[in-house]
Amino acid sequence: MTRSAWLWIAGCVVLLGLIGLQITLRMQAVAGSADRIVLWHAYIGREADALLELVAAYNADPELNGGVKVEVLSVAFGNFPDKLTNALPRGQGPDVFIYAHDRLEDWKAKGLLAPVDFWIRPGDIADFAPERVLSAFVRENRLYGLPLTAKNLALYVRRLPDGTDVAARVLAATARNEWTFETFHKLATDLTRPCPWDTSLKCYGLGVQADDAYHHAMWLHAAGGSYLDAQGRPDTRSAAHEKAAWYAHTLAGAHKRAVVPPELSYPLMSDMFIKGEVAMVISGPWFQSQLDPSRVPYTVVDFPEVEGRYPAPFLSLEGLYLSARSTKPDAAMRLMKYLAGADSARLRAQTAGQVPIRAAVADQMRAECRTDPRCAFDRFFYSQFLAIAARSVVMPATPEARVMWPPYTKALTAIIRRNARIRDALSEADWEISRYIGACAVKGGER
Repeated sequence: MTRSAWLWIAGCVVLLGLIGLQITLRMQAVAGSADRIVLWHAYIGREADALLELVAAYNADPELNGGVKVEVLSVAFGNFPDKLTNALPRGQGPDVFIYAHDRLEDWKAKGLLAPVDFWIRPGDIADFAPERVLSAFVRENRLYGLPLTAKNLALYVRRLPDGTDVAARVLAATARNEWTFETFHKLATDLTRPCPWDTSLKCYGLGVQADDAYHHAMWLHAAGGSYLDAQGRPDTRSAAHEKAAWYAHTLAGAHKRAVVPPELSYPLMSDMFIKGEVAMVISGPWFQSQLDPSRVPYTVVDFPEVEGRYPAPFLSLEGLYLSARSTKPDAAMRLMKYLAGADSARLRAQTAGQVPIRAAVADQMRAECRTDPRCAFDRFFYSQFLAIAARSVVMPATPEARVMWPPYTKALTAIIRRNARIRDALSEADWEISRYIGACAVKGGER
């Protein structure tokens, strides 16, 4: 046999070996190995710790896992949607993943999600509360996920280093039926001053991501508006949008009367609240992971009424999804039902600050507070978060809504940080949204 023939055979062997290696790696990326499934999440801090504890217990018990263990991969929150969208169509990615419900329709339309109702019995989902927690995962009468927790904004208030008890003032105004936007604004204004304990520092009354569409939704709802009209189309032209922007600018605009620090990031907001340099914060249950109650005396309260309307924040539902590309859907569903079950919900609520959305778990934890002054239900202020959740607006999950967020946030940034004219900034956002939707229509509705 000639030398060139030997080289040709050797080349074929190498090529076949590389192809085999690629197939093996791809199978491992999808499911770890023949007896494993893969779970992706974006948790950090206590939420990640609780998830890993649950998975460790699951992997250690063959009766739970049925002989199929779980590999866990942490993916940065900001990269999660794109990484998932790119991985799954290539036969890579997880069998199960955890994310909020707002991308459900997009992933379903791309064929990335498998419905899970085939594996579900009525008892598995009977006690989710409120009921819309579960309905957020239903499309065309099919269930596409299992809820884990609900997340919505609330108002954090604290006692300041000089002894000022902000919570007492809020509760007193509430008792007098005077907890209104005007009272709230006046309180925040009074607390925006040189810090009494260190006059070289400036203290502020409020911390909030005022130029973010998600956080802004409460003011828009208080003004009687919505991001989408009754037909589900983007709406930025109603008077409610201008009114809501006025509320946000009043609180956080680039002017001398602002009660919110300029260009406030979440890490800075957390640091300032811990030090007492910010007296009140609008944030969700995740904010508590930054706070040590023994060092930061804080509580959680409801929002003030705004001209007779309730400023309902968005309600985001976090859940488990089954990949349509999973080669082991039965094992994946076994894991999903375990993580969404009552025992797991209880551990997550007790240790990770995840609001319990199973009625039986919430009732049991609430009852424990009769004898335990340090009960988790009170310690994490679940009563307050659940009360606000009951009045919140479920965050829209449609493609039209996703189109809105970047242009609308851009408009808010212009209004808040550069004092742009409200009407001009909103008109610019409307033009960008219309242009994008028009371009998608020309391409056949691709989003």
